[in-house]
Amino acid sequence: MAKYSLRDNPLTEDPNDKLATLEDVKSVTKEEIIDRILKRGNTMTKTDLLAAINAYEEECAIITEEGNAINTPLFNTSLAIQGKFDNGDDVFDLRRHTLKVNATAGSVLKEAAGKVKLTKVQGTASAPWITGVRDTLADAEDKSGNLKAGSVIEITGAKLKFDNADSEQGVFFIGEAGEIRCTQVVENKPSKVLFVLPKDTAAGSYTLEVRTRSNTNGNPTKTVKKGSFEKSVTVA
Repeated sequence: MAKYSLRDNPLTEDPNDKLATLEDVKSVTKEEIIDRILKRGNTMTKTDLLAAINAYEEECAIITEEGNAINTPLFNTSLAIQGKFDNGDDVFDLRRHTLKVNATAGSVLKEAAGKVKLTKVQGTASAPWITGVRDTLADAEDKSGNLKAGSVIEITGAKLKFDNADSEQGVFFIGEAGEIRCTQVVENKPSKVLFVLPKDTAAGSYTLEVRTRSNTNGNPTKTVKKGSFEKSVTVA
């Protein structure tokens, strides 16, 4: 069952407009998925399952490195080039262009999404709300969460401001290996945050989360309020 709440829509001037946001969403890691499979009963060992999944991931990576697309019941991928080419003789340049991986849900995930039972709950009105994530060095229109390590990243939304001096607050990237706190903050406002994604951030998929103790009046609170971007972000 998925929980959702309604919040004021900061994108329109109509005070009655609302947007839905999911609440209490947990990110499940590869290890946790394997544990769930074993709990249901399986003749394979944890080592066997991990080896099979690792081999699957490695082959998907090789297929992508070959410049090909992946089409499976779980997910589909395609490659796209972003950036402006000056003329017909221009060539791909990493300083001006980016090769991006696009991923969409396959038939299995689409069918599963159609079976999700939704229940409306009272949301935390003062929690951070992320509506867009953008790599400022990439396509200005791409706010889907495709990022490059070392870039200045822009987060837009509402109630985002935090105290960067407090290690429990800030922008966090949560991945399989743990979480990364982005300490180099360029701009810190309720509706927009600019920060540097550390150069040593490993490539992969992450949950992006903003944590703050500020309430609606900007005063500190005892508890840390958290807000996550609705989609996973990809670091290249």
